[in-house]
Amino acid sequence: MTDNFVFTGTGDAYGKFKISNKDIDEAIDKGFLGGFSKEKIHASNKYKEFCKINGEISAFDYFAGNIMGFYERHHVAPFPPTKKKLHYAETSLELAVKAIDEALSDALIKPDSIDAWFISTVSPHEQAPGIATSVKSYFTEFYNQSPCFSLTSGCSGFNINIQRAVEYFKNNPDAMHIVVAHTETMSRFLKQRVKFIPFVTFGDAAAAVIISRLKDNEKYGIIDIVNLQDLHMLDYVGVDENKNLYMDDNLIKDRAILNIPHASEICLKKSGFKIDDIDLLVPHQTGNVILYQAAEKLGIPKERVYLEGQKKFGNVSGTTVPICFSLLNKSGKLKDGMKILSATAGVGGTYGAFTYIVKNKKNKNDNFYRYSNDLKDKNVLVLGASGATGFEIANELQKRNAKLILHANQNSEKLKCFENAEIIKCDFSDSNDVKSFMDTILKKYDKIDYLINSVSTIDKKHANTVNFIAPFEIIKNILPIIKSSILQVGTITEELSFYDFNEWTSSHRSIHGVLASASGEFLKTGIRILYFIPGFSENGISNKFDNKEKFRFMLSAGQSEYLDNKKVASNIVKSLYLPKILDSTDNYENAMQVRRIGYRREVDV
Repeated sequence: MTDNFVFTGTGDAYGKFKISNKDIDEAIDKGFLGGFSKEKIHASNKYKEFCKINGEISAFDYFAGNIMGFYERHHVAPFPPTKKKLHYAETSLELAVKAIDEALSDALIKPDSIDAWFISTVSPHEQAPGIATSVKSYFTEFYNQSPCFSLTSGCSGFNINIQRAVEYFKNNPDAMHIVVAHTETMSRFLKQRVKFIPFVTFGDAAAAVIISRLKDNEKYGIIDIVNLQDLHMLDYVGVDENKNLYMDDNLIKDRAILNIPHASEICLKKSGFKIDDIDLLVPHQTGNVILYQAAEKLGIPKERVYLEGQKKFGNVSGTTVPICFSLLNKSGKLKDGMKILSATAGVGGTYGAFTYIVKNKKNKNDNFYRYSNDLKDKNVLVLGASGATGFEIANELQKRNAKLILHANQNSEKLKCFENAEIIKCDFSDSNDVKSFMDTILKKYDKIDYLINSVSTIDKKHANTVNFIAPFEIIKNILPIIKSSILQVGTITEELSFYDFNEWTSSHRSIHGVLASASGEFLKTGIRILYFIPGFSENGISNKFDNKEKFRFMLSAGQSEYLDNKKVASNIVKSLYLPKILDSTDNYENAMQVRRIGYRREVDV
């Protein structure tokens, strides 16, 4: 029996703004970008001949597409990228999380089964901590101690981490599954560029693979890996201290055409493969001028060079190779026994290759759901479970197999759809009712793992009692049995001037302030306090507001569209036990984590 290291899951994510060759051509026409000569292309006999055979196309589309090999690329911000646009855009971290999430689902593996995390990038969302530690925080609970490895590497980042992952497997015999991902937002380096070439070339994307150890008498998966460096290339391409890209196209080409075949030949020799054995070359997408010449040196026909990643996403640095594996996987083109050669060369002069024999293996789990049993045997108390948000929260908790304790004042009948849930009625405006509620909780339960307070009323007469006094009284009295987290759902109006509902807003500000003040003491007992502020949702209490007013406040808060209640509820439940979630911004007030979702406060960039 031999250990095989196999890609059992793949995933990808990319910037939501598709940038076509036409978009770049128009920017050149308007004078925003330079360096392209239409006259030179029009005078070219090759261009004239191409148009005769294939029909008339623009000079720019001919050069960018037919010559360079790039047709589309995706950015995280609208074109052209600016500092202001990029401040509000997705980061390399968020793209990585989405790609890994997809890869885990494809592999039918839950995050707690991952033994190590290897993530590479040259465009991290922050300098420290390393991106791998941040990525992992979106997937595992606080107690998870699987190691994280961040690599600052561009084009060869994925290739290097493949080698590191295999080494980790060999040094840790119990390790079964490893995440390897690369993520890049290259558009962040183009804010000061005016030459058209980088805009044609680079895109924003992330891709991930799950590598699993599989024992078998047959050899497949990763066969051999080579990583090398060419110091001649060190200064040909990079990013300066001001985060601006610099590159010399011709010098890069000259070295890459040598390095890709060199690494490939070494790797093939180690693997015992001949060129004719290779079914597909999956290279880092550096453009047709480099790739076709490199393939010719190796003796690989053009039709066996996989270029779909290049055509759809451009050069996405070290993301290129895993995003190609993801595309091949999704299209069903990875057939058992296929021999693949992957080769890369680029920034820093690093270059390398790996060989791979395809074996389609999945973990057996016909009813796989990523979040099932996340909260099994956990008692979760939801205050205000009969409200629009509270009801969806209860739904999400049930999917995760939590033991539900649901509070309602009115509409308690609607909660009977939750099987085996304890439903307790209480009018928070009645102090006797509140005392009875607390006595019931303390009598029936010796522990509450999580408490969520989504109670909210805009009734001026009772707002302060219902939204502040009663919930805080309950928290104080049942504190000895709370074990993990308290999550308070706030309101976006706390951060706006909303004079028509002063009592509602001020009552939320009151519980906000008290929880922040007490959070340090709570933390000493192991209780985490999280204050969750969602933007305006489509079916929330904000439906009571005038639409014009709501639009004005959404505009001032930087919220572009209404939030979906189900998504808000899902993010609230994830926030109970995951350190981070997507599409949110976090800060701390004392020891209380304040999380905003659906909007970002305006900043001076």
